Amino acid sequence: MANMKKIFSDTLMEMLRIKPLNAITITDIVNQCGVSRQSFYYYFDDIYDLIEWYFIQETEKALSEYSDIDSWQTGYIRIMRWGQKNKALIMNTYKSIQQEYIEIFMYRVLYQYIFKVVQEEAQNLNVLPEQCAFVAKFYTLAINAISLEWIRTGMNESPESIAESVSFMIEGDFRKALLKFQNSNKK
Repeated sequence: MANMKKIFSDTLMEMLRIKPLNAITITDIVNQCGVSRQSFYYYFDDIYDLIEWYFIQETEKALSEYSDIDSWQTGYIRIMRWGQKNKALIMNTYKSIQQEYIEIFMYRVLYQYIFKVVQEEAQNLNVLPEQCAFVAKFYTLAINAISLEWIRTGMNESPESIAESVSFMIEGDFRKALLKFQNSNKK
């Protein structure tokens, strides 16, 4: 099963290297793979489901070992380097009619890692779960916006430079925000 999913995703990724997502159909994919449309629909609901599966596989590989407070920047750099290596794929997906899809996907991926860092920072603090979730949401949106601007402008700036700037801007801020929530909870 995973092998057929990989075949479909590899085929789509090859196509995305040369044309935008909105110019690719399921028929194109299955014809290239030499299988029926039913085979595709056995594994995926649509092209976006396939893209999501592919991006999840790649981001999990890139971030699996970098989800704590001391190394999330390394994972972030790794994801951005992967993006640079797959620039045509990223740009053709981003420039498609469904560019908000990549924005939503990036948010979901970043949020899960930022949330882990926030939870770690919230240990021994008197903060509510929804307050932790809000802090994670706030910083995820900020980092996501920086990442999307990097994609929109051609992915030319080094991932290390962006990660360093992001780290500089948010260093200590997760804890500071959580402490503010803790103080507001005492009132």
